[in-house]
Amino acid sequence: MNRSPSETPVQPDQQAAGVDTSDGDWLHVLLQPLRPAYRQALMLAGLVNLIALGTAVYSLQVYDRVVAHGGYSSLVALTVGMLIAIAFDHLLRAGRAQLLQRVGLQIEVAIARSAFERLLALPATVLESRPPAYWQTVFRDIELVRATWSGATALLLVDLPFLVLALALLALIALPLLPVALCVIAAFVVLAWRSGRVTRDAAESEREKLVGRDAAISELAHARMLLKAIGAQQSAHARWEKNYAEWMSEAAGRSRDGDHYRDVAHGMSTLATIAITGAGALAILANLMTMGALIAANILTGRMIAPLVQLVGQWKQFGQYRAARKRLDALFATHAERATTAVALPRPQGTLILDGLSFRYPRCEHDQIQDISGQIGPHGLHAIVGANGSGKSTLLKLLRGLYRPAAGRVLLDGGDLAQFGQQDLARWIGYLPQQVQLISGSVRDNIALADPGITDEAILLAAQRACAHDFILNLPDGYATEVGEGGGRFSGGEKKRIAIAQLLLRDPPILLLDEPTADLDREAEQAFIATLRALAADHTVLVVSHSLAVLSQCNGILMLEKGRLKAAGPARQILPALGFGEPAPQTGDKHVALA
Repeated sequence: MNRSPSETPVQPDQQAAGVDTSDGDWLHVLLQPLRPAYRQALMLAGLVNLIALGTAVYSLQVYDRVVAHGGYSSLVALTVGMLIAIAFDHLLRAGRAQLLQRVGLQIEVAIARSAFERLLALPATVLESRPPAYWQTVFRDIELVRATWSGATALLLVDLPFLVLALALLALIALPLLPVALCVIAAFVVLAWRSGRVTRDAAESEREKLVGRDAAISELAHARMLLKAIGAQQSAHARWEKNYAEWMSEAAGRSRDGDHYRDVAHGMSTLATIAITGAGALAILANLMTMGALIAANILTGRMIAPLVQLVGQWKQFGQYRAARKRLDALFATHAERATTAVALPRPQGTLILDGLSFRYPRCEHDQIQDISGQIGPHGLHAIVGANGSGKSTLLKLLRGLYRPAAGRVLLDGGDLAQFGQQDLARWIGYLPQQVQLISGSVRDNIALADPGITDEAILLAAQRACAHDFILNLPDGYATEVGEGGGRFSGGEKKRIAIAQLLLRDPPILLLDEPTADLDREAEQAFIATLRALAADHTVLVVSHSLAVLSQCNGILMLEKGRLKAAGPARQILPALGFGEPAPQTGDKHVALA
């Protein structure tokens, strides 16, 4: 795998995880298999609407023929026919509801799965640019898309086209009332458009306040012990109340606007009935239509008005749907990291080369890492030192491939890191962040998080190498002990040892450890340093540390200052310059070539 940089082309991200957006429309791709179901729903809606129109025809026949001519047998036949139609109507509505429910489940599962895959495949800088509450709202957006395509909005959309059928029937039995009905429909469409326009911005503002409210609650909940310890409950309460009040104000305003337009719609429906009845009475007096036609026209008008009233209430959801769709479009359009490498490659030897490496966080005016070049490994124990904010943790993330360089590149055994998939990098380069995070579940579940099916022997070996086995055995349930939310039942040192065991489980040839001994007691630190020395024989180990006990065992040291490489070389040369004196006797400096 030792290739020169010029022999290692960087290929496009053909294996990126997430929704296939090759045609530019992820929703079209997801809805394509559901077209037969929508055709069935449209057919069922047509039958339901035909039965509903049959009620108007029934009333027309009863008033104009049965009542006028005393046709008892006709009344019985018409009534029995309508009862049968109503029974079918119930079955058709139930079938349509079940069909759309299944469609909704398929839509939500498909979008949620694709969104979660894409979320996991997003670059770390994108994930870090938003608070956790924002990513939670993405899944609320998915619920909104599902509701639009399978809930009340979908029913409304399949019912609206049949207004044309109702208008045609109205023209057939009560032509003088057709202009009135058209005016009523136009008035409701204008009202619905106005309602959506007014409530759209309010709904988006409410969503932003909701994200802020949830972010504040999450932040305060995570800091609950700190708040209690320093007596900051009142300050926390004031902060929560401010965010909550802002959200409530926006929600109340949007609800008030929605209630206003809903009330106007109900008032307009009453006015429409009055208009149809009044115009019909005039038409009857002019011998242009019959009483039965007027009754039927009122029924048809009521049938037309019902979805229009819904339209006024649902129009704001169309606006919310468009906003949700826009956010999901942005999610699926965001560049996703390569998931797998095009060709399976052997285990690397562990040589990392930094070639003019620079990096800048989004919306920052200066580089956090500036033009660093050098080589680390293969093998050996190496350290990065420097003041707070000098770029040590950022450099580790670049070496792991979590961040993409703004300039330059990182080479792994001669191959550009950008060409390798994240799954392969996770197997080859183990990374321990400064702040470790455990996931709810057992200790075993956390150690085996990256490979749940791994053997118990491998888990035990990883725990022993991380100096975690003994303390785990002393737990009430051993490896089955629940860690609690975020590992809250353990101390910082215990969490770190479990995280190190998790890291060592798959035995990556390169280990990047950010302050691995910071939370360990002296005994645990010495034991873990011995583990590091043993691993360094055939692994490349790079640690960020300020511990003399760790630094004195290193083969090489890099010193950063404000993102620049101030000094680098064998530990025996760098440590005296740092004021630590001579390091412990080491061998293997031949593995270090830092420039």
